[in-house]
Amino acid sequence: METLTFIRELGAVFFCAIACVAALAGSVSLFRFPDTYTRLHGAGLGATTACFSVFLGSLCVSPDLATAARIVLIILFFFISCPTATHIIARYAWYQGIDPWLSPRRKAPDPEDT
Repeated sequence: METLTFIRELGAVFFCAIACVAALAGSVSLFRFPDTYTRLHGAGLGATTACFSVFLGSLCVSPDLATAARIVLIILFFFISCPTATHIIARYAWYQGIDPWLSPRRKAPDPEDT
């Protein structure tokens, strides 16, 4: 039984380490990416992955089946709500007129040229 407990705790530590890396990557993306949409994508992906990994880690050490079922429901909720919230924010930014960043090689077409 001690070996099984050790493996479960090792899995929880592994998933929490993944969550730390994902949260750090999402935080760094807020400073490194050039515009609102890429920052939102990086932060949303980092937050979703971090939450998902923490819940998988807690699922590894859940004491009984009822608790595990609750954690699975929370995972499903976060798996649906985090990307949906990110999409809603991006859509609002688009309708407010915030344009995506274009690289110097891909300039926006000049209206006077047409």
